[in-house]
Amino acid sequence: MEYLCFNPLYSHARAMSHQILLLLAVLTLSLAASQHRDQVSCKMVDKEVLCQGLSLLQVPSGLPRDIEALNLSGNQLRSILASPLGFYTAIRHLDLSTNEISFLQPGVFQALPHLEHINLAHNRLAVGTALSTGGLGPLPHVLSLDLSGNSLYSGLVERLLGEAPALRSLSLAENSLTRLARHTFGGTPALERLDLHSNVLMDIEDGAFDALPRLAHLNLSRNSLTCISDFSLQQLRVLDLSCNSIEAFQTAPEPRAEYQLTWLDLRENKLLHFPDLAALPRLTFLNVSNNLIRLPAGPPPGGEGLHAPSEGWSALPLLNPSRNASAHPLSQLLNLDLSYNEIELIPQGFLEHLTSLRFLNLSRNCLRAFEAQRAGSLPCLVLLDVSHNALEMLELGARALGSLRTLLLQDNALRDLPPYTFAGLVSLQRLNLQGNRVSPCGGPGEPGPPGCVAFSGISSLRILNLVDNEMEMLRAGAFLHTPLTELDLSANPGLDVAIGALAGLEASLEVLALQGNGLAVLQVDLPCFSCLKRLNLAENRLSRLPAWTQAVSLEVLDLRNNSFSLLPGSAMGGLETSLRRLYLQGNPLSCCGNGWLASQLHQGRVDVDATQDLICRFGSQEEVSLSHVRPEDCEKGGLKTVNLIIILTFTLVAAILLTTLATCCCVRRQKFNQQFKA
Repeated sequence: MEYLCFNPLYSHARAMSHQILLLLAVLTLSLAASQHRDQVSCKMVDKEVLCQGLSLLQVPSGLPRDIEALNLSGNQLRSILASPLGFYTAIRHLDLSTNEISFLQPGVFQALPHLEHINLAHNRLAVGTALSTGGLGPLPHVLSLDLSGNSLYSGLVERLLGEAPALRSLSLAENSLTRLARHTFGGTPALERLDLHSNVLMDIEDGAFDALPRLAHLNLSRNSLTCISDFSLQQLRVLDLSCNSIEAFQTAPEPRAEYQLTWLDLRENKLLHFPDLAALPRLTFLNVSNNLIRLPAGPPPGGEGLHAPSEGWSALPLLNPSRNASAHPLSQLLNLDLSYNEIELIPQGFLEHLTSLRFLNLSRNCLRAFEAQRAGSLPCLVLLDVSHNALEMLELGARALGSLRTLLLQDNALRDLPPYTFAGLVSLQRLNLQGNRVSPCGGPGEPGPPGCVAFSGISSLRILNLVDNEMEMLRAGAFLHTPLTELDLSANPGLDVAIGALAGLEASLEVLALQGNGLAVLQVDLPCFSCLKRLNLAENRLSRLPAWTQAVSLEVLDLRNNSFSLLPGSAMGGLETSLRRLYLQGNPLSCCGNGWLASQLHQGRVDVDATQDLICRFGSQEEVSLSHVRPEDCEKGGLKTVNLIIILTFTLVAAILLTTLATCCCVRRQKFNQQFKA
């Protein structure tokens, strides 16, 4: 007979083993579930994984090992460890921007041999231990690196960057850098693009960019630089110095090689004079707007001060007689922006050699005169903006500005111009004269008032703005042989539009504005304008429109703030197929008799602006919303009117009968009295 002995230690061990197995199973399931969640929450397109904005606290570990791009931006990552990131050895693009990263495990990026692009923008690299642990470490194959928005300050960048021999693009924008030292970029010799905008840079040490022979794009905008002297980066093609406090820009006196700079932005600085750019023959874009620039009237007498910067004359490469005239500095310039300065005049010859210029902006200065009279002057200019000055004189030669398409002259003081000021601009398509005192002449051969300007016979002109010119009369034939597509004559109170004033535009005009002119009668046969699509007649005193009996092209009709009470179907029927938007606010509309308008509202074929606010009247009764009017309301109103007429008629007939009866009674009484006396 066998005896079974009970061993409590053995039983406890077996129970423990079961618990451990159960715990391992739970952990395995949890890990699998976690990996599954990572895979489910992140989106995968080809070999790119998108995990942005998922509130992740760590790098997901359950992703495919062969992914090439991983986007973890907009999460809550605080540290980047080699595990699990090192598992994804095929990664080329890594986006870690907009997190809270303050710790980078040493060598974390070296475990990714194919890594080419790193985005660490908008993290906390400067406040954690990322810099004390060797920074980013060597980055032998990385091509682009974004460290913007990390509160980095001078001295920390060198420790963070390390060696990056293949790096081509580096962004240090939106940090707290105050100074660039000679050795700042010593580990990035292949750098081509460097973005340093929105720091507080006040000093750039000599030779700070000497280690960057391939640097082509440099952005130093929105810093605190006050002067650029001895500029010697011959390899640069694009330089942005906008939004600093720069008072002077000077190139090195004896450059080692020809400058390659083509794009220079100096807007929003404190330049007092036009910068000396004679050493930049390849420049095609120059923006010096929003400065304090004044151009000199002429060279100092005797020439003693030719090189005195205070005169500002030597800074003009096109005017300085001490320079070789055959070189023609800025002859390749395409775009020149001089707006928002203090320029009172354009020196003679300043624009003469800008033979390639296509865009010239002189707006918002203090100019009183502008002239371009020489034949062939500015032959490639396409857009000229001289708006918002104090121009009183404008002289344009017959064979100047041969390519000009857009001329902006709004908000000046132009008046009494030569009659054919614009006739010689053979390519002109758009002309803005708003806010001047220009008066159009009549048709060809018609006598006009002194100082009027001819707008007829300009075959290239398509868009003309004559808003707010205090025009009193628009004469017949004013635009003959000028195929305008857009014409704005608004804000000329009291304007008298003569019959035939718009003759010749019937087949071309698409947009016509006559807003705010106080017109009581419209002497324009609008149905004849077959191409008209937008018509603005707002803020006048009109009560009637010409009848559109045939289909036209009109899509938008603005009748706000006039005196319209009815829009009869007999006048508006031709608009039903084309009209899409109708503005009617501010008119004394009648609630009844507007059957065409009610039909458009109910059928929804025309979008009547602010339908809920349109007000109409039932006779002399109080105003009601047009959208609340029902057909039976008008029928009741009609019955009331009929009843009123009947009552008035009955009262009138009764009054006549009573009067006649009273007269007869008086006559008979008189006869009776006479007989009684006899």
